[in-house]
Amino acid sequence: MKKKSAIHGGFTLFEVILALMILGLLSGAVYTITSAALESTKATIVEQAGARRLEAFARVTRDAFLNLPADAKIFLRMGKSSSGAPVPELVFSETTGTFGVASLGGGSLILSAKPRADGTRVFSILRVPADIQGSEYDRLLSQGAWIPLLPGVEKVAWTFWRQGEWVEEWPEGSERPESVRLQFQYIDLPGSVLDFQFWIPPLAPPQVAPPPNEPTPTPSPTPNGP
Repeated sequence: MKKKSAIHGGFTLFEVILALMILGLLSGAVYTITSAALESTKATIVEQAGARRLEAFARVTRDAFLNLPADAKIFLRMGKSSSGAPVPELVFSETTGTFGVASLGGGSLILSAKPRADGTRVFSILRVPADIQGSEYDRLLSQGAWIPLLPGVEKVAWTFWRQGEWVEEWPEGSERPESVRLQFQYIDLPGSVLDFQFWIPPLAPPQVAPPPNEPTPTPSPTPNGP
């Protein structure tokens, strides 16, 4: 009598290859979905961080103009970068508490759109002591400890409201403007031109003390009759 051969269970080579192919497709799909989700999350985080930086810059700049002391002066001048590119510099002098600097000690504070190696600019501030002049002043502007406030800006333009119109120049010695306008492009918000207008409180006219009141004469008592 012939014995039946035992049938051993297992996978054929074709089934193993097919399973590996399915596993590879599933892994690729999971990797693609995960990568897309991570990139989307990263882009959202970067955009939110840029929006927060922009909001903080706008707030601190608005506070600087709103809290200008009565004797504070501001003016615009065009500096130059190391490559010769024009650099707009807004100068605050004779002020306190501007951009978080408690006191300038008679010096000034410069808000500048400094060029960067990638072609964009960064809003930065620099404190300039009162006794800095000449070549030492120029060296401070080029090598000083600039504090960055907002990177990634382009096409920066300052204008000033005077007598019903916006003017582009505000030289040293000019009176206090009614408002200051700042326009620029921000790489975290591509395709749009940001437009900020900062109102400056007018100087209050000096208070004239009223003349002192004339003393009211006190009536003399009427003498009693006999």
